[in-house]
Amino acid sequence: MQKKKVSVLIPLYNAEVFIRDLMRKLEIQSLPKDVSMEIITVDSSSSDNTVAILNKEFPKVKCTVIKNKDFDHGGTRNLLMKQSEGDYLLYMTQDAIPFDNYLIANLLAQFEDENVKIVTARQIPRDNVSPLEKFARNFNYPAESKVKTKESIDELGIKTFFNSNVCSMYHRTLFREPFKGFPEKIILNEDMILAYETIMSGYKVVYEAEAKVFHSHDYSLKQQFKRYFDIGMAFDETSYILENVSNEKEGLRMIKAQQGFLWRNKKFLYIPYSLCESVVKLLGYKVGKKHQMLGYRVKKKLSAYLK
Repeated sequence: MQKKKVSVLIPLYNAEVFIRDLMRKLEIQSLPKDVSMEIITVDSSSSDNTVAILNKEFPKVKCTVIKNKDFDHGGTRNLLMKQSEGDYLLYMTQDAIPFDNYLIANLLAQFEDENVKIVTARQIPRDNVSPLEKFARNFNYPAESKVKTKESIDELGIKTFFNSNVCSMYHRTLFREPFKGFPEKIILNEDMILAYETIMSGYKVVYEAEAKVFHSHDYSLKQQFKRYFDIGMAFDETSYILENVSNEKEGLRMIKAQQGFLWRNKKFLYIPYSLCESVVKLLGYKVGKKHQMLGYRVKKKLSAYLK
């Protein structure tokens, strides 16, 4: 039986807080007998001990260092792919920690269907985050798995193309013609764009709720504005994704569900802040979609990622 290979591909920047836990959890993954694994990282010139920790404690992990200014969400991930040998490419972020020893096995199992090209994992909020962040993760990453195709658009809308490189596995064929891998020189959403292209080409994207990672953030209002400004910019540059769907309707659905969650759980003190946060997100998104009217210096101040 020919062995399959999984390449775990991780962009890094100042990751010393997470790197040991992440690597140790990856090293103890329970893989099928016919599967091998390699771990490859690209570090964007960290100013902490990330690279030193990898070199000393995890010598089998390949680490390439690039200039910070050269980091690009799509381009850096394409660079990781070019360094890999795997039939299946598991992209993760440095702060996504496997929930158990079966993350890779649960993702990989979905590729038994040859029409499945992407499998994305469930994100579990950490215990120390706010009720708002716990709700957001559980709303966007529910306990039920789902297979998404073109036929899902009427039911799911924009969620049909939802995909996150926090933890997603890709079939290597998506990085060969007629596909081109991740789009480059785009501020965000490289993962959603590739999922869109995959689904519109007649293939399947699976959300696998049994494949789980710990991942969550408590963002400030300023950080939320910047994030949603970037999301607005990304959707303006890829407006074709929104031709037949609306992400604003999904946003309203989330706000309604969030308020119900806070009321049911008697988290009344969070309600004013949550409404304020929703306004900030919407404002950031709307301004981001009009980014072409702004000068570069203004955009750089408003953006989280623009260099």
